[in-house]
Amino acid sequence: MYPNESLEELFGNADVAMFSSRSICDNRIIEMAPKLRGIVNPTIAVDTIDVKLATEKGILVGNGAIPENYIEMSEATVMLMLMLMYDPFKSMRLLREDLPEPSLHEHWARMMYKKTVGLLGLGRIGREVADRLAAWNMDIIAYDPYIDRKNVPDYIEMVDLDTLYARSDILGVFLIVTDETRGMINGEAFGKMKDGVRFVNTSRGQVVDEDALAEALKSGKVASAALDTFQVEPLPKDSPLRKMDNVILTPHIVGHALECQLKLPEAAVENIMNILDGVPPKYLVNPGALEKFQERIK
Repeated sequence: MYPNESLEELFGNADVAMFSSRSICDNRIIEMAPKLRGIVNPTIAVDTIDVKLATEKGILVGNGAIPENYIEMSEATVMLMLMLMYDPFKSMRLLREDLPEPSLHEHWARMMYKKTVGLLGLGRIGREVADRLAAWNMDIIAYDPYIDRKNVPDYIEMVDLDTLYARSDILGVFLIVTDETRGMINGEAFGKMKDGVRFVNTSRGQVVDEDALAEALKSGKVASAALDTFQVEPLPKDSPLRKMDNVILTPHIVGHALECQLKLPEAAVENIMNILDGVPPKYLVNPGALEKFQERIK
């Protein structure tokens, strides 16, 4: 969060400003930047930007919605789902510590085959995850009230939220942060989920009540979880999640493949140069600002 006393110096003469997912572009900054034509985030999410106010003022918002970005995250999400089902860490421990192999009923691995995977949110990443799992003989269900069902492929069954919770053996979260989704996955939501569900969140930590998740993990309601994002980042040292052996925790980099990291700066520069040239960025978030943008740059 930029302090008030630095806003005029930093943004008073800016034509374009770039913010990461860890820096806040709020209404104070936008009001202090009379020349601002555009705001760019090099990655996909723009929840740290006041997009509504930017649109009202004719300021274009661009992001890094390159294919490599959402493909890498979908691959990483499928990987986490597999890890929760098969738990390779236990298999590795057997070898490293020369432990005996499990008896018949002690085997911990579970197949994805014929399981139900639930997708909470069906944007680019959720859709790519579904595409990758489509050939795995799984039931794929999804909840997203903002998706036109006519554009959803036949192998995805759209369901209501309670049905998604009740039927999912594996639940993947692909939500942006809004007033509607903030804290949405709370104790009540976990209570509606199938006993022993596997839970994966690679979207935004603010949509999950971490205390409620910790309780669900302790009780076994959630068998295991994989989290790449948290309410506060980095995850606080005293978080109970850090002490649990049925949780995979990564510091918001699980899908950061080299191929994508090399492409993101190129996309950001292209977005910035387009805005400076008076044309929309290649990856435009708010097309509703275009008319006022033309007036703004006259």
